[in-house]
Amino acid sequence: MFNPGAIERPKDERDFLLGSVQAPVSIPASYIPDVSWLVRNYQGQTPCCSAHAYSHFQAILEHQITPTVNQRYTPRFSWIEIKQIDGYPLESGTDMRSIFKVAQATGTNDFEPLENDVTLPITTYSEISAVTPAMVADASAKKINSYVFGNTDFESLCQYVYQNKAVLLLIKVDNGFWGSETPTFTIPEYGHFICAYGYDENYLYIVDSADPEFGFKKIAKQYITPTFFFESGTAIDISPTQIQQLVNNAATLSNSVVSDPTISDQQKVNFLTSILASIKGFFK
Repeated sequence: MFNPGAIERPKDERDFLLGSVQAPVSIPASYIPDVSWLVRNYQGQTPCCSAHAYSHFQAILEHQITPTVNQRYTPRFSWIEIKQIDGYPLESGTDMRSIFKVAQATGTNDFEPLENDVTLPITTYSEISAVTPAMVADASAKKINSYVFGNTDFESLCQYVYQNKAVLLLIKVDNGFWGSETPTFTIPEYGHFICAYGYDENYLYIVDSADPEFGFKKIAKQYITPTFFFESGTAIDISPTQIQQLVNNAATLSNSVVSDPTISDQQKVNFLTSILASIKGFFK
């Protein structure tokens, strides 16, 4: 089996967790929106599951805003932009933070004219010269405001999907994932990004870019464990009230650290720098 292209993101203390900015709500036992309008983007043998999963993620978000339009975005544009910043070899794929950084800074591009020819050599598929100023201008209207990471247990994922409509997931799969609408998991072998969009009492509903036949799958609750589900993330609109609360909490914590005689000056500087970077992330 080929490498779908998902890498675990490096640890970064500036990451915000979803629970710190979004309180749980009462959710229905089942939430399965109609995605029959969504054209699944297939990644072929490329290591580009990241950009493909994000193309589905963004289409679902935009469809919530304009349900009369059947949105479709090109994974190739996002992939090219991701590879300008992530530092990984082309054949290795990328991490979730890099996906969201590009989504926040650059946005995503309509499927045409770049489209998504995954039969191209990976060096050609990734060439920055394929991106035009018109594509960049188009993408700028489809940026996310901010992003957060979350837990990966079944209950949390259902909560995230219901509140935010689409969730990116980094999972690790084996050959039981392919060729079925209801995949199985035995060994966490291949890192893979997918997009979750619905759930019921027993399954999480996802869009998959790597299976040539089954692009829409449902994953049984029994497999949604830390052995196979590693990361989750989503886009979020932070309200001014929430931002102010975060700033207030950061100020209180910073004052406590600064006044603590047991913490070295360098540790205080490092902490304050990371707090400032976290808050600034919401204003990019």
